[in-house]
Amino acid sequence: MSRVALITGAGRGIGRSIALRLAAAGYAVALTARSKDQLEETAALVAADGGRALAVPGDVTDPRDVAHVCDTVDSALGPVDVLVNNAGVTGPMRPFLETDPDQWWAVVETNVRGPALLSRRVLPSMVRRGTGHVVNINSLQGSDGSGSPPAYGVSKAALMRFTDSLAAELRGTGVMVVDLSPGLVRTSMTADRADLARVPAEVWQPPEKAAGLVLALVSGGYEELHGRFVHVTDDLDQLVARVREDRDAGPGDLRVLRLRR
Repeated sequence: MSRVALITGAGRGIGRSIALRLAAAGYAVALTARSKDQLEETAALVAADGGRALAVPGDVTDPRDVAHVCDTVDSALGPVDVLVNNAGVTGPMRPFLETDPDQWWAVVETNVRGPALLSRRVLPSMVRRGTGHVVNINSLQGSDGSGSPPAYGVSKAALMRFTDSLAAELRGTGVMVVDLSPGLVRTSMTADRADLARVPAEVWQPPEKAAGLVLALVSGGYEELHGRFVHVTDDLDQLVARVREDRDAGPGDLRVLRLRR
């Protein structure tokens, strides 16, 4: 029986690339996002490559939608083995003092409440089975908010803290949680951002690179990165070596070192 991966924001961009990569590796992929048409496009691409996909539209900020998505996936494919919290929004580019508070908070709702609701729904089963992976798609702008949309940086910082808390709670359960920053990727979220117009071409990352890292992280062998922050340009084996060095050296936190480097 295939392992099951649930990917949010799977209708396009990074989420679609992750779905295609996991499906190619033999996962049954459950896809969710608000756009039914985009989800069906991703599902068709998976099927064309010989994979198995289930598209279930839903809003990650709505507990009823989240319950419907998770129940549907469990009935059709089985329990979720891998959760990729990818759905996210950038929000207004205006300064905080010029931004409508409801628009500002909507970013936090999607980027933090969404992962929390999905994680709360799928983690109990993972813990009972003693296995599972949660990958939170994050951003370096959560630690260095200069130039980032105000609400976006706040939400990604909160997501980092959420991963920290989950990692401590899940230690010893067999369930791994990790932050993954895909870097700058040309998606609908970045297309209209004037502040990125002068970013050198070599800084941009293809979405397939992050998808490859997701597959590596959930395939076993990198459990020592539990609770860590991984950037798309990182070498996973070198990160594991650093974790071991950090542990042998005594008190310290590779996560802090990594973010403040």
